Amino acid sequence: MEQKMNFLNMVKMVLWSFFGIRNGAGQRDDIRSANFRYLPVVAVLVAAAIVAILLTFVHVVTHGATMPTQGF
Repeated sequence: MEQKMNFLNMVKMVLWSFFGIRNGAGQRDDIRSANFRYLPVVAVLVAAAIVAILLTFVHVVTHGATMPTQGF
């Protein structure tokens, strides 16, 4: 359970840093508890997930707009 919580805390820390809306005290707490060996891996995974979500959203919106509606 400790390992899972540590991973989730690192994901949360990476998301806060991507969006840049973390206060100073929270950032210091995150840095104290971070496992810097796995942090770059988590950052790349989170970035890839965000890109995949955005590409999927764009794909759905653009291909949904070109599909004919019912009976027209």
